Amino acid sequence: MSDSTSGLPFGDRPRPQYGEYATPEEQAARIRQPLPAPTPAPAATPAAPAGWPEAAPAKRAPSTPGRIVDRAVAIAMLAYGLLSLLSAIPAILDPAALLPALGLDPDDFAMTTTGVWGIAAAISLGLGWALTAWATWAAHKRGWIVFWIPIVGGFVFNTLAAILVSTPLLADPAVRDAILNQIGG
Repeated sequence: MSDSTSGLPFGDRPRPQYGEYATPEEQAARIRQPLPAPTPAPAATPAAPAGWPEAAPAKRAPSTPGRIVDRAVAIAMLAYGLLSLLSAIPAILDPAALLPALGLDPDDFAMTTTGVWGIAAAISLGLGWALTAWATWAAHKRGWIVFWIPIVGGFVFNTLAAILVSTPLLADPAVRDAILNQIGG
């Protein structure tokens, strides 16, 4: 860059400051330091023999204490969800086990099974847990924070199962009237 202001190719623009238009050589001359040495290009990795699949470079998220806690919490919630799922299936398929939890006497009602609704609820819980576990694993492999995935999956699929189970229970007028009498309705 020249210090003269006559005949600037910039027109009426003010003179550049702090090296914003200077080349690296001009910047180095102004600050009186040598140019940094260019970094050598990384050596090429040897190619795999013909017919062999090429290995993808493994990229892992750093194992910081926060990542380890996140992973441990997610695994603990998935384990708790699996235990809850396994213990809930008999109660979902047999409404007589659900009635005492509602404060009702199972002998007062003629229900013996939730039928298709109970099976649908059990399947939705099982598939929901599997989908949640897969989503947690996939997000972990990408290096994302994963503790929230089992929370959201548990909420969504337990709500769906509760709706599916309550449908045949509330369809029975005797059960519905007994529940309404308990809550004062």
